[in-house]
Amino acid sequence: MNIKAILGGLATLFLRREQCPDKKILKAKGVCLWQIRAFFSMAILYLFYSFCKYNLGAATKDIQAEFQLKNQSIGIIITVFTIIYAVGQFINGFLGDRYGPKRILIIGGVGGVIANVCFGMSGTLTFFIVFWAINAYFSSCGWAPGSRIVFNWFPENRWGTWMGIFHSLCCFGSFLVFPIATFAISLWGWRSAFFVCPAFLLVMTIAYLWLGKSSPKDAGLETEWRQRDEQKLVKRAGGREYWIAFTNPKMNLAYILGFGANFVRWGILLWMVKILAEPVEKGGFGMSLINAGWITSLASLGGAFFSILLGVVSDRLFKGARWQTILVAFVFGSLPLFYIARGPVILSDPMGIFLLGTAMFVSGGLIQAVLTPLFALSGDILGREISGTGVGIMNGWMYVGASFAGVFLGWWLDSYGLTSGIWLMGIVGIVSGLLATLIQK
Repeated sequence: MNIKAILGGLATLFLRREQCPDKKILKAKGVCLWQIRAFFSMAILYLFYSFCKYNLGAATKDIQAEFQLKNQSIGIIITVFTIIYAVGQFINGFLGDRYGPKRILIIGGVGGVIANVCFGMSGTLTFFIVFWAINAYFSSCGWAPGSRIVFNWFPENRWGTWMGIFHSLCCFGSFLVFPIATFAISLWGWRSAFFVCPAFLLVMTIAYLWLGKSSPKDAGLETEWRQRDEQKLVKRAGGREYWIAFTNPKMNLAYILGFGANFVRWGILLWMVKILAEPVEKGGFGMSLINAGWITSLASLGGAFFSILLGVVSDRLFKGARWQTILVAFVFGSLPLFYIARGPVILSDPMGIFLLGTAMFVSGGLIQAVLTPLFALSGDILGREISGTGVGIMNGWMYVGASFAGVFLGWWLDSYGLTSGIWLMGIVGIVSGLLATLIQK
């Protein structure tokens, strides 16, 4: 089999280089190399943003052991992060629309690296909270501006698909961070997670200075697609556009669903390593830290797989009516959590590890992937010109929900046991899925 011929065929099929603009006009069909460059440079940059957000989950157990911190103390760090991250989302989606998404992405990358290094050099709960709060703001500079780049570079009928690929790469970053961070911790201690992971982000931020383009216009290109009413195009988002995005009734329902999705998602990413690695006598599964990291990372690997699938399904099967995809993802993503919540007894079976990993892949994957159709709703409902603002507001409300996965879920785990938190996440997911039936395009 000729590998070179296969790769050439794939390039012809997916890149459609003959449609790259000789006349500097992007076609609505096919994908040209400029779009590939603009999209993947942005998406890979955001992939490494994940390295500087979720590395805390890998280091939590060792930080607690060294400083004698309770779950609720770690929960405070997480909750402050999610609150500041939410505030940043409300701001940075708008700033990306107003001043250009590339500029905001670069600021976030540099700031995230500095904040992580400072966290890794800290030694008190107060400094942990302060530097992780700073990291939260800079981490919030990524998703909404990145989404605006997707909406800028692709026509409306392919937003779901490309948002799916974008979110897939985001999830793949979450998948990579746990084994990389836990491996570094096993060699050099927990502080290394906050030095090794930011190094990846720093390198890609520097590369993005050269590779990134906010829009076809920045590359000297025009597009074949246009919005229906060009008189309503907004050159620079202002207060009126922000208020429209903030108060739109359909978007408000989507914001509620995002609240539930991120409660479950962050509950898995921030607490599951600890739950799996804690000794059985303390309510955990008794797994090694590295095995717990690999099992938890399967949730993000599943997210990478299902994000693309859900994006394509919402575009092609349901023709942009996202609510059906959201409903299916919530319900079938929540059900495996009830199996995991049975506790370490599931590991007594020879197939226990395999079934636990499969449940984590499906559950965590679908719950993370549901963000793909949720974020695509912003472009569908609000239009391209304030889509970044809508994504930012949605992500802001999502991280209000994620804040409850911090101190509230930490308190819940202390009060009712580790596996009870998994039951709670499953129930929140089911309720969110049922609410999705209220969204009708």
